[in-house]
Amino acid sequence: MKTLKKFFLGLLILLIAMAIIAFFLPREVHVERTASIQAPAKVVFNQVNNLRSWDKWAVWNQMDPDMKVDYKNRGIGKGAAYSWESENPNLGAGTMTITESVPYDSIATTMNFMEEGLSTGYFLFDESGQTTTVTWAFDTDLGYNPIARWMGLLFDSMIGPDFEQGLQNLKIVAETIVQEKRPVVELVNLPAFDFVSIRQTIELEDVSEQMGINYGQLINFINQNDLAMTNMPYAIYHKIDGNLIDLECGIPVNSKVEAQENILTGTMPAKTYAAADHFGSYDHLEQTHSFIQKWIQNNELQLAGSPMEQYLTDPQKEPDESKWVTAIYYPVN
Repeated sequence: MKTLKKFFLGLLILLIAMAIIAFFLPREVHVERTASIQAPAKVVFNQVNNLRSWDKWAVWNQMDPDMKVDYKNRGIGKGAAYSWESENPNLGAGTMTITESVPYDSIATTMNFMEEGLSTGYFLFDESGQTTTVTWAFDTDLGYNPIARWMGLLFDSMIGPDFEQGLQNLKIVAETIVQEKRPVVELVNLPAFDFVSIRQTIELEDVSEQMGINYGQLINFINQNDLAMTNMPYAIYHKIDGNLIDLECGIPVNSKVEAQENILTGTMPAKTYAAADHFGSYDHLEQTHSFIQKWIQNNELQLAGSPMEQYLTDPQKEPDESKWVTAIYYPVN
């Protein structure tokens, strides 16, 4: 009996000692891993900024194929979130929210693990040449719970390997996108701008020739009215009906003027677009259009208007078609 009492007394003393020592252990835990990826920061950033893309690289998202996931606020960018429920005890239930998103520099997140409480994380993207260095970090406050303080000593060894594998997966995803020359689609918010334009229905085979004529007329109108271009020309494809296209050719300008004859004027309202850049000849624009359309569908967004192309390269100044860049925008809700 005395031996048993000594055992429990010793155990009690040990527990008290551990509780006291716990208050001298770090209250805050920081876990951080870094990886170098052979891809532009824009490519890597968008794989993190779109929460639906986490299934392709984040280790936890791949542990349970039956995990229930609910996306909020489009699942993309600042304010986006997803909540999960899983029968896997290592996953449980929780919510992650993107609290800050600065293209293509950084992303901050908060994670609510329900019973485990709130923690924060962040991603940093540092592009140098053809390489982007990605830093993924996790921070949590363990409070005054002595058991949590002792567990905190193991966090780096428990979470660190998942970060390392996740970054390795992210590297594969991003570098494959670059190697296969896939478009990078992202949500962008374009501010309102004043414009001059010409809208008409023309036959498909006349598009190129008529666009050249229209932009020439618009440039003359701009010069005659002491206006200035504020951005590159664009075209909106309002409707395609067989061989006929309801096409609007426009140029952003610095101020409003009255419309004249066939020249329209006005203000394009601010909108959110699913956007991607097309590189190369105009002959292959349809491929990038199709890619964006599929992306919109996969991300459960709704079209809110007609697609717009903006011609960022002047063919008269750059004859090499491989260097042409066309921004393609689809307004979405």
